Amino acid sequence: MYDKSDIEIMIENMSLSGVLSILSQVCYEKAENLRDNWQDVETARTWEKVGRAVGKIKIKTDL
Repeated sequence: MYDKSDIEIMIENMSLSGVLSILSQVCYEKAENLRDNWQDVETARTWEKVGRAVGKIKIKTDL
């Protein structure tokens, strides 16, 4: 199991912006999987909203 220190190491190695970028991408991929393989459009939309929100945070960390 991962813990807080694992995330801290990722941020140190890739930057916060890099971690957020990957997290946003994972959210979109999760949404696509739910839509394509499970026909769960509602949950897919929720994952896409999370992906967009994380993307906005990522942009703010770039400033």
